[in-house]
Amino acid sequence: MKSTNNHIELFNNWAKRIELLIKEHPLQIISWEATRRCNLNCVHCGSPSEDANHQEELTTDEIIGAFEQIAHDFDMSKFRHINITGGEPFVRKDLTKILRAISKRPHYRNIDIQTNGVCIANNPEILDELKLYGVTGIGVSIDGLEKSHDAFRGRPGCWSKAVSAARIAVEKGYVVTVSLVAHSKNINEIPVFYKFIKGKIKPRVFRIMFLDIQGRTEDDSPYLPSNHQIKQVLDFLRETYEKECSTYADLSSTMVELGCGGWLGTELEGRLRPFIFHCIAGINNLGILYDGKLASCSNISREFIEGDLRREKIKDVWENCYQRYRNFEWKKVGACVQCDQWKYCHGGPMHKMSINGLLNSCLYHESCCQCNKSW
Repeated sequence: MKSTNNHIELFNNWAKRIELLIKEHPLQIISWEATRRCNLNCVHCGSPSEDANHQEELTTDEIIGAFEQIAHDFDMSKFRHINITGGEPFVRKDLTKILRAISKRPHYRNIDIQTNGVCIANNPEILDELKLYGVTGIGVSIDGLEKSHDAFRGRPGCWSKAVSAARIAVEKGYVVTVSLVAHSKNINEIPVFYKFIKGKIKPRVFRIMFLDIQGRTEDDSPYLPSNHQIKQVLDFLRETYEKECSTYADLSSTMVELGCGGWLGTELEGRLRPFIFHCIAGINNLGILYDGKLASCSNISREFIEGDLRREKIKDVWENCYQRYRNFEWKKVGACVQCDQWKYCHGGPMHKMSINGLLNSCLYHESCCQCNKSW
């Protein structure tokens, strides 16, 4: 698809909205890393339990107090939702107590929980309770077919529990996202797996994320996908999206999307997911980590910790310590210096970023340019 004047105008108008969002930086999303503890042992984990001091985990009162402080100090008129991650959030025995307390605030009644599904499968009744506390979305990680998933997640039988948890959540009326981490050993089965979940689970969203160099994944991991395999996934997403996107207004349909892996270029953005991507870390998204450290997201390197809610006011940190997420020039290094997509991308997603501004990988340069040539 060649760029047209209307096509470029669309992206330029979108870029102006991003500039306004950066200028105003309203707090709209809280990503809370509830814990680093987990009941699985996933090969790829970006937030591994062995790197955490679990004694430092926020107490029940501390995390409730943090949400109360935010509700008191911030303008909540534009607030959207809370996204709870881990570790495995349901390992926290006080999770429902926390949700019960914070959901008394009307702005905290649109909550998503990302889970491996084991605890829900073992105790499906918890989904009835969660509805009382403003939980509207459940994200379940399922990394392909049974053999691939169980090997990747380090526990036999966890695939069937994840599938069961997702299916039950759909039946109970949650907005369910099935998330798959695409790696070198499961990419070939993605089309078959997609057909399976569309027929057997019927989630609202099927999200694919690429395995990144993070946490337990070293740069020599045999699970890292090749550029050819990445293009294979992008091909699948493009073909599926263009074939099925006309049905997406139907809430019973399943949408496909690429997760926050990075900018795809003006030729591809909007063709593989129902939105145009820009990393929102530190712009309208606040990360609260398991130990009270404040970051721009719950899924980036701890090199980028900006504060500590045990010692500082969250509003003060948000206003005074997040400038690097709103002024991107420090990221304009390496391939970004001459990149024709800089005005839209601004250096890519923070979870791929090192402290010196270099990305560990770039979808646009490494894969999408080849896609543009072949499509």
